[in-house]
Amino acid sequence: MLLMRRCHKLKLRPWIRLCSAELIHKDGFIEKLRHSFDEDERSNLVVPTFKKAMLYPDEIAVKDITGEYTYFQLYLAAKRLAIQISNICGSASLSNVTYLCSNNALWVAIQWSCWISGQVAVPLESGQAIDQLRRQASLCKTKLLIATPEFEPLAQELSQGLKSATIILDHAFVPTAESVSSTSMYAKQLVGTQGVILTESTLPSDFYAKAPAMLIYTPNAVNSPKTVLLSHRNIDAQVRCLIGSWRLGPTDCMLPILSMNRMHVALGAVLNVGGNVILQQKFDGHNAWSALLGINSPSKQRVTLFLAMPIVYKRLIAEYEKMFAKDSRMVEYIVNHCRQKIRLMATAFALLPDSVFYRWREITGQNIYEYYGMMETGLVLGHPLDEPHRDASSTATSSSAASSASLSSTALNDYRPGTLGAPLKGVTARLISNKGAELITCKNELGGTVDHGLIQVEDIGGDASLAHTVIGELQIAGSHLVSNSLTSSTQQTEPEDGFYKTGDICAYQNGHFYFLSKTSDVFTVGGYKVYGSEIKKVLISHPNINDVAVLGIPNKLWGHRLGVICIVSPDADIDLDAIKTYCYRHLPAHKCPTVFKTLVSK
Repeated sequence: MLLMRRCHKLKLRPWIRLCSAELIHKDGFIEKLRHSFDEDERSNLVVPTFKKAMLYPDEIAVKDITGEYTYFQLYLAAKRLAIQISNICGSASLSNVTYLCSNNALWVAIQWSCWISGQVAVPLESGQAIDQLRRQASLCKTKLLIATPEFEPLAQELSQGLKSATIILDHAFVPTAESVSSTSMYAKQLVGTQGVILTESTLPSDFYAKAPAMLIYTPNAVNSPKTVLLSHRNIDAQVRCLIGSWRLGPTDCMLPILSMNRMHVALGAVLNVGGNVILQQKFDGHNAWSALLGINSPSKQRVTLFLAMPIVYKRLIAEYEKMFAKDSRMVEYIVNHCRQKIRLMATAFALLPDSVFYRWREITGQNIYEYYGMMETGLVLGHPLDEPHRDASSTATSSSAASSASLSSTALNDYRPGTLGAPLKGVTARLISNKGAELITCKNELGGTVDHGLIQVEDIGGDASLAHTVIGELQIAGSHLVSNSLTSSTQQTEPEDGFYKTGDICAYQNGHFYFLSKTSDVFTVGGYKVYGSEIKKVLISHPNINDVAVLGIPNKLWGHRLGVICIVSPDADIDLDAIKTYCYRHLPAHKCPTVFKTLVSK
């Protein structure tokens, strides 16, 4: 008591309170908060990623070109920005907030801030033409445009035409790790009510159970933009699907080289379990290899999951040939590192050339596993990781471990490119014939064993090369997994009988799905059925061709003439004659295009 009086005279009471707060360990708050979240989820409510961030406050969440950011840093930055958003849009008003941001930590902070404020996040692809960006922002009637400094001129131009408010945000907006590391700072973000700890000044979980979360423009919609409206429940279901299928844990580190609009679910899945993500603003082969190989990275930031578009794998192979192929030590090191440290190398949303697949397997000893997904569904077909999350530093010494390694090596070599696998956790997939008959239905309700339905033999179709396979249009269903699609007139299209029509033709054989073509890319040439994707896959295997569009030109005699538009690099040494020769060397005559055009990429 005498000590307290003396402290009071010296005006040290605030200091005493702080010390008392520091005596309460942060882990105690975290466990109580985790219990609250578990209760919400058992009540069928939705706990968004930004709330889960409070379970891993001092762990690194994102590493980008400017540095490393903990979960708590990003949470506080998002919460601070959310106040500004609410002042402009109103709290929980579900207004559309557009933003322009590169692949960095601020993208995550902006998304979280929209959700904390109770708005709909609308990320824009910065690489599009100004007219297209203006059309998209106008269609969603944005009230606010948030941008990072590199996009400030573009944002100002857009906001003037739309008469919307603008916020420019840079990395200095994020508080330093040192300034927010104390337990008292963490405790200030929590509030206790009726013995339950909740996050302070955030909307309740029942709000997120019903509210829309994101509005995303599909990349191939130019003249009549098609948008995808994802609810918080949609995103939560898609995130849970990946967590279960990939067996994600807090020691996972993901390197995604994709558009943020395509990777947001995978990113959310890793951040939901306390893992970390390495974001690269622009693709650079040297930097990508450094990240993959864990050069100058602590053990907790060694990549265990690598997601990239096929063109990225193609460019990484070219970089490997220049940097490492002639160094036998590096060749051996890369194979050993990738086999032992990286659990998954995957791609999605585009065709993977066979030549890229096989060369990558030679380089890394790893398959590039192909996943199928859409903006509306997230990733739904693919290859679950059967093994539990492993400690990459451990070594197998027992005979059983050696036997297991031998089995996995056999499985590695048995896998062939083009295999999309089976439905992931919580997904049902079926193929429908052109007459509307159900050919086969596969269910994976709880993860693990997939229930493969019976094949209706009389409905089997396809040409001789696909004998004993089932071919039809792919449709997807899953509890809360599939979103609504919005047309340019904002009319919602609901999935029929719970199944979403993908518009893609797939084959099913021996428990696996295989992508064949989009329904719009099936052409008839001289009585033969030709899949445009087959031609595209052959052409993009050429080292100097980055992308291809296949066209079916109506023809009275042949049904269609085939044309291709090839996207080549500015420094590519290739001409139309070389492309024609390549086609005739790798395709049968009736599948060879007769009209060719090249475009130089920027």
